[in-house]
Amino acid sequence: MNKKRIGYACLIGPTNAGKSTLLNAIFKKKISIVSHKVQTTNFAIEVVKNHKDNKIICIDTPGLYNKKNNTNFINDVNVEVKRSDVIVIILDISIHLFYEEILEKIIKSTKKPKILVFNKIDKVSQEFAIEQVNKSNFVKNFDEIYYVSALKNKNINNLLDGIVAKLPEGNFDNSINFETNISKDVFFSELTREAIFKYLNQELPYQIYVKTYKFEKEKRNYKIYQIIYVKNDNHKKIVLGKNGNVIKKIGIAARKEIEKLFKHKVSLFLDVQTSKQ
Repeated sequence: MNKKRIGYACLIGPTNAGKSTLLNAIFKKKISIVSHKVQTTNFAIEVVKNHKDNKIICIDTPGLYNKKNNTNFINDVNVEVKRSDVIVIILDISIHLFYEEILEKIIKSTKKPKILVFNKIDKVSQEFAIEQVNKSNFVKNFDEIYYVSALKNKNINNLLDGIVAKLPEGNFDNSINFETNISKDVFFSELTREAIFKYLNQELPYQIYVKTYKFEKEKRNYKIYQIIYVKNDNHKKIVLGKNGNVIKKIGIAARKEIEKLFKHKVSLFLDVQTSKQ
């Protein structure tokens, strides 16, 4: 047993601040789905990062986006904040919309260490970044500020060092050795959902649920069976597309991503059904 640092880091931020991209950069592989559409992460993802013999248990929360009532978002995030040791807020340095009022409600509700991460510094000049920080009182709520580029993998290790420094010391062996709390079935479903976000526009992807109901592993071959649940027959027609061209594109994209990540040949079978709920 070694006395190192171990604890929970809660990742919070507006949608499209690059939170999922940052998580993927930290782990140097896909953990969370990435899309240009808002709030593509729809549940908290828990992942363990080993960093210099320390363990950071990252909690990736759903992204905050512009809607009239964010009460549910605040309540859900506060549940994760309460069980975390350090709070990490991720913001896009290239835009002005920081949702400061909503985020302040969260961070002022706890006395736990707080780290502010300005992501996408590769998109702005140093002068612009300084201007953004100087004109905001929001930054005064934080113990430390980091400037990173998740896309360019810049300053990621420095950020991890900063997070570890805020975690409590503890004796541990290898009892916490899982990488993520997401099962393979759920991860397969998430990859198909990512493909749906790629090919379907506007609000429809948010009303779709993907379930992996059967998974067979045969040597180097995966057979994955999924149901894509939609709200009504009109949505079903959109997902299928003319002569099945849309669902075919979704299937090909999802299959290729699964093959790339799991290093297995994949046969993916998709069925589109109208949800009974």
